[in-house]
Amino acid sequence: MSKNKVYWKENKVISVRLKEDIFVLAQMLKSPYLVFFNLFSNDDKWDKVALSKDNVLFCHAVTNQFLKSSKLREIEDICSIEDYGSFQLWIVSGEFEKVTVWKGTIDEKSFISVGTQNCFLVEKDIQNHQNNTHHSGIYKQEIRKLTDNDYDSIKNYELTTIEIYPNLNERLFLCYKLKKNVDPSKEIMFKQQIPLEYKTYVNIISGTISLTDLGY
Repeated sequence: MSKNKVYWKENKVISVRLKEDIFVLAQMLKSPYLVFFNLFSNDDKWDKVALSKDNVLFCHAVTNQFLKSSKLREIEDICSIEDYGSFQLWIVSGEFEKVTVWKGTIDEKSFISVGTQNCFLVEKDIQNHQNNTHHSGIYKQEIRKLTDNDYDSIKNYELTTIEIYPNLNERLFLCYKLKKNVDPSKEIMFKQQIPLEYKTYVNIISGTISLTDLGY
C-alpha cells in the first residue's frame, strides 16, 4: 500500500497498516478522534465487510505524527456508522514514576511511565469541545479519584492521552494477535501483571531499541 496523504473528514473510513502487513479499519470522528474496529486484514482487502457498534474496539485521540507516520488508505466502499457508542468517561493519567516489569528475569526492563498518583475518572465530551468546562479544558468534570486497585472497574475506559506512532500501532497489533481489546499503557499504569507478549510495546516506550529493529 502506498503511503498517500489522507485528509481528515468526519465519518471517513480508513485502513491503517500496523506491521507485518496487518491492517485495521477505523472511522474518523471529530478531529483528533478515531474509532477503531475489531476488523483486521492481512491484504488490505475488505470485501463484504460492514462496520457496526458490535465490532468497535475503542476510540482514541491521535496525533498528526501518527497520521503522517502510519500508512493510511481511504476506504470508499465501506459505509461509516453513526451508532458507534457513547464515549463519555475517560481516564486522566497521573504523575510520572519509575516502573519495572518482569523483575528478576532476563527480560527485566525499567523505564519512566505515568502512574495513578493524581489520576482521575472524568466525564469528557469529544464531539463538542466547548462543553469541557474544567479549567484544564480537557474534560467536563471529575467523577472520582483512582488508585491501582480501581483497574477492574475502569479497564474499559480510555486514557485522555493523544496517541503516537508506533505505540498505537503496536497496541492494535496486540489486539489482533490476542483477539481482544488490550491497552498495555493502562495495564502498566495500574500495575497489572504484564504478559511477555507486550515485550515489543515495552521496548518502544522505554526507547532502548531502535524502531527499525522492532519492526517499524
